[in-house]
Amino acid sequence: MSNIRHSSAWLIRAGSVNALHLTARGKSVKFIPMKKAVEIYKLLPKTNCGRCGTASCFGFAAKLATRQVTADECPLMTDDAREALREEDGGRHDSPGTVYEQALQSLKPKVAALDFARVAQSSGAILRRPDCLELTFLNEPHTVTRDCILDSAGREPLPFLSILIYNHLCMPDPPAPSGEWITFSSVPASHAKDKAWAGHVEEVIAKHFAGNVDGLRKACEKFGGRLADIKGSHDAAYEFRFFPRYPVLLLFYDAVQDENFPAQVKLLLDRNVDRYLDIESIVVLGEEFAGRLTG
Repeated sequence: MSNIRHSSAWLIRAGSVNALHLTARGKSVKFIPMKKAVEIYKLLPKTNCGRCGTASCFGFAAKLATRQVTADECPLMTDDAREALREEDGGRHDSPGTVYEQALQSLKPKVAALDFARVAQSSGAILRRPDCLELTFLNEPHTVTRDCILDSAGREPLPFLSILIYNHLCMPDPPAPSGEWITFSSVPASHAKDKAWAGHVEEVIAKHFAGNVDGLRKACEKFGGRLADIKGSHDAAYEFRFFPRYPVLLLFYDAVQDENFPAQVKLLLDRNVDRYLDIESIVVLGEEFAGRLTG
């Protein structure tokens, strides 16, 4: 998993769910803390790896205390710690689900109204049955139905990943890629997200592969990147497809120690990217990509 940092604004847009006062069947839901955040934090690995989708272990503890996430979303938690949290929870099964799960559920009516044959044509997906698509997402085939999404291993992705996929498929009349590359700051309405894109996407990749161009190349090729014939002073250039018709170009400039020049990455997007995803989802998808590439 990645070093993603989901914002409540993204969840609200994705699923029309209020991140502070969730609703289920028209009633307000009050989360019951399992433990205080500090107590939960003591049980976490304290690595701040970000693979759970939260920037820090303490942030994850705070979300866990208010049931915005589950203990299973921390891949490094020990079995003993996980069991201790379950025992403290008292075996309750009446939780309304995480914020992400509720956002996903709120998308279902919109997904139910989709014409899958038309979506297949516009997205580059393969129509397997009238109500079933095969869609490549971040270099992995996924099966998409109106009820759920399954990855290549037959497992449901984490809810936020399903939200990204459904959001993409629900975009109205997406055009073909323009073939013109732009920076993230050139995407309409991106000004509020510029720092997140630079710090959580481009800098994450640059710092991880600084001084290791060969390692970057191997990671890009392993992740389905194609060597791009682009003129410039970069040390490596690879093109990816986040979705079949969602191209991305990664340019890597390695550090120059003698000139005190740090490694830099530019992750360029197609001119039509805002027709493929809303701006918040674009950032979250970029963060997920950076986490997987460096993972």
